Amino acid sequence: MDILYKYVTARRALTCIPEVGDGTLRATQPAALNDPFECHVRPLYVFRDEAEENRKLAKILTDINQSKPITEDYVGRARAEHSSLFTRELLTEQLSTRFGIVSFTTQPCHPLMWSHYTIDGSGFVIGYDVAELTKLTGPNGCLTNVVYANQPVPIMGPKVLVFPESNLPKLLSVKSEHWNYEDEWRLIVELSRTIGTGEMGQRGQPINLVQVPNEAVVCVYYTERTEPEAVNLIQDRLADKNNRYRAGKPRKLVLSSSTYGYEEASDDYES
Repeated sequence: MDILYKYVTARRALTCIPEVGDGTLRATQPAALNDPFECHVRPLYVFRDEAEENRKLAKILTDINQSKPITEDYVGRARAEHSSLFTRELLTEQLSTRFGIVSFTTQPCHPLMWSHYTIDGSGFVIGYDVAELTKLTGPNGCLTNVVYANQPVPIMGPKVLVFPESNLPKLLSVKSEHWNYEDEWRLIVELSRTIGTGEMGQRGQPINLVQVPNEAVVCVYYTERTEPEAVNLIQDRLADKNNRYRAGKPRKLVLSSSTYGYEEASDDYES
C-alpha cells in the first residue's frame, strides 16, 4: 500500500491543495468524531469499593495527560451521570486533550463515502503518499489501520488503558464492524505537534491542523457533480511546479454503466 485517500468537500479541497504554502488536514479529537462509540471499552473487572475504583481510574486518566489531571470527585460525577458508560466517557474526554486523528481510506471510489463526505459526490478525493504521511506521526503517534470488531474492547482493569503506552493508539483505532466498508486508516498525532486555529468545531472541540507537505499529494479525483470552477482551480494549482505537488491532472470518475459504483473516465470521455 503506497497511497491513502482523503474524501473532502470542494471547499475543503482548496485548503488541502492550497495555491500558496503547504496544505493542512484537521486532526480531530476522538470526542469530535462522528461515531458516538469511539473509544468504547467493556470493563470486565469489578471493584468492591467504588471509591477505590474512582481513585485508580483518576490516576490512570491523569497519566494519559498529566497537564490535565482528573480528580476522584470528577470520576464520581461522571459515574453518576453516565452510569455503566462512565469509563468510556472519561477515556474519550481525556484522550481528546492529547491526541488528534486524521482519517484516510484505501478506497478512492466508494459510492457511500463519496456521498457522505463530499456533499453528495460533489467534492474531491485526494491521494497521499504513505511514506510522507508516516513522517508526520511524531514519537508517540502512528499511522495504522482501523480494526473492526463486533464488540467493544474488553479491559481487565484500569491500568491496561495506559500500560504499556502503546495501548493508547490501539484504543484509538478500534471501531464497530458496521464501519468496515470504509477500510479506514488513521494518522494519530499528539495535539502538541499540531497547529491550533483558535476556533471551535461543532462538537465543542478546538480545531487543530496537521500541516502536510505538498509533495505528499500524488493524485486527485473528482466526479461529474464536482463544480467545474473548483476542478479548474485545483487543476491550475497542481500544474504549478512551484507548489511541488506530485499529482498530475485531476482524474474524473463517472457512474459505471454496469454497477452501482464509480469508474475512472476514459481519455476520450466527453465532459
